[in-house]
Amino acid sequence: MKKEITLAQFADELKMRLVDGKTIDCCKYELLNLADLIKKKFPQEKITVNWQN
Repeated sequence: MKKEITLAQFADELKMRLVDGKTIDCCKYELLNLADLIKKKFPQEKITVNWQN
């Protein structure tokens, strides 16, 4: 089922899944869209990361 939600709603759902240890495989397509949106709208915004290869 497709539905349109706000970025805040998506962020809340994603955080909840990550905190609860649930899989985020269901959100792969949405995360790719979010990455594109971030690159387009917030290209200079900074975030601190613990990068792992």
